[in-house]
Amino acid sequence: MPIGHVSLPTTPSTYKPMRDFYLAALKPLGYTAYFEKEGVFLGLQRNRDPDFWLHGGSAGSNPSEGERKLEEMTLVDPKLTAEENRKRIGQGRTHVAFSVAGRGEVEGWYRAAVKAGGIPNGEPGERDYVKGYYAAFVLDPVGNNIEVVCFNPWWMKLLNAAPGVAIAVAGAVAGQVALGYAKGAGWI
Repeated sequence: MPIGHVSLPTTPSTYKPMRDFYLAALKPLGYTAYFEKEGVFLGLQRNRDPDFWLHGGSAGSNPSEGERKLEEMTLVDPKLTAEENRKRIGQGRTHVAFSVAGRGEVEGWYRAAVKAGGIPNGEPGERDYVKGYYAAFVLDPVGNNIEVVCFNPWWMKLLNAAPGVAIAVAGAVAGQVALGYAKGAGWI
């Protein structure tokens, strides 16, 4: 079962930088704002359902939660590298990966995310995890590791092509059977 949505925490001081970053960085992937209660939460959608949210530390989206407070977050320093920022703010942030269909989308997202203030954490390229895994990474304003990935190995391309290949083979076999029958019946 796929995940319905993901929500990243923000705080009053980090809400606006996070909001501005994600609106700009996710635009190349087709994301738009779905619903926002300024300073409290922002829902973003790529298709018809909002699947990516930011939530602030004051009154939550669920009234039964009442007031809740999040520990203040430190913003990344744009003058520092990803490694230096992780040492400065800690390693315990979230990793979120967005899937796309092609390598060009990975590259376009990476350029937009860096332009929006993301800290480069892995330029677009094939990773050594597994053949066909093409991804890019940036740290968002509070140090979450955000990834966009195109995973399209040869065997997945083959599986995706399999229905079309099976139909073509079945058609060719049926044609040969019909031709043999027609010859045997003296029609040809």
